[in-house]
Amino acid sequence: MSNELFDVTNWIRSFPGAIHFITSVIGLLTGAYILFAKKGTGLHKKLGYVFAVSLVAVNLSALFIYDFNDGAFSVFHALVPVSLFFLIFGMVPFMRKKTPRTLKNHIIGINGAAIGLWAAGATEYFIRELSSGLSQNESIIYSFAISVPFAIFITISITLNLKKVKS
Repeated sequence: MSNELFDVTNWIRSFPGAIHFITSVIGLLTGAYILFAKKGTGLHKKLGYVFAVSLVAVNLSALFIYDFNDGAFSVFHALVPVSLFFLIFGMVPFMRKKTPRTLKNHIIGINGAAIGLWAAGATEYFIRELSSGLSQNESIIYSFAISVPFAIFITISITLNLKKVKS
């Protein structure tokens, strides 16, 4: 383990890794803004599309990264469909006729996608930067310990944001 807080060589080892890292940072920043800034503004909508494109790029590039598990399929690959489901669930309502559920589905989907990206980032940070010397089983246990609070945060965020929406 490096003495540095962050070692970019742990993250970028290939062209897909570079795309993944760059679009992840874009998604993390735009997702955080979208979750905490005023909703429905022109900037919110524009950054929402930037977020959506970055999340698609993050997920597609993830499919080409195999530096975990000695080059084998990993849990991060298994979560690609989950991430894309939340993104689609949150974006599709605004591409169709508006219904009473449109805004609620958008909130559920985008909260899941944005906070899910933060959960993946936190877990990857742990795996890449902090887990040196741990066994694979210990790394998995710690990864779950990191991810579960994010899952709880997703649930709380969705619940609080849905309460703000008039039925």
